[in-house]
Amino acid sequence: MNLAQALHTAARRYCINQHTYWATRYSEISSADRDRAGIFPRYNVLNTIRVELERIDPDKLTDLNATRDQIMLAGINANDEFTLKPIRQIDADAMANERKAFCTFIRELSDVELPFVEPLPYQRVLSKSESEFLWSQLRKRWNIADGYWFPLAECPLLDVAAFQDRYFNEFCSSFSLTNLLSARGISRIWELREYGPEYEQEKSIFSPHYDGAEGYWSSDNLDWIVYASHESSITVGGWLLTEVKDHWTEWEKRIWNSPFF
Repeated sequence: MNLAQALHTAARRYCINQHTYWATRYSEISSADRDRAGIFPRYNVLNTIRVELERIDPDKLTDLNATRDQIMLAGINANDEFTLKPIRQIDADAMANERKAFCTFIRELSDVELPFVEPLPYQRVLSKSESEFLWSQLRKRWNIADGYWFPLAECPLLDVAAFQDRYFNEFCSSFSLTNLLSARGISRIWELREYGPEYEQEKSIFSPHYDGAEGYWSSDNLDWIVYASHESSITVGGWLLTEVKDHWTEWEKRIWNSPFF
């Protein structure tokens, strides 16, 4: 990791850590039934800065000064639907404060400190053209129409099965799917979503779940797939399904048949 990549990593980590801090504060204040004004805009703006940072491909970063300028611009200009129109002045002030704190951190992080920055798993937001291309390939390979996929829609393919998400997640907590990917020589995967940012990411981040947007995961050869729906289902296809069945003794009992199990 060169110094430019270390700076980019430090910026991502800052956003992740501060987002966690303010989200936790929000939860604590909510539980105590205290005024939450000015809290949620802080973690919203940190999230949108992180997403903007992850549009930058760290593999292409070499110039430290240019990278610092690019990161600062992200801190100043990054916006999404949650940050563009603050509800009150206190919200606008809170976001401005977080942007200033981020930029101060980046400006003051010295070249001496950068070699000691701990790496983070690779994660890059896909461009619109990349996303459109991957969606077209995924739909063609796995017979995915517009809208939902199996089991919420018909699928003629034989090498797919849908499981109850809670039990599938329990299985994954005791058995590493990333090890199966590693055994196939897969180092990076695609995460495509119903809406929101879509990613190329290191396999260690692989965590198939519904987060408010339906999600699909695969990799370059598109010879495996995972789909998480809003109806508590996790669909697995291709060689990964064969491996899951081989390692999960209870898979037949956990086939999805309704969102209520």
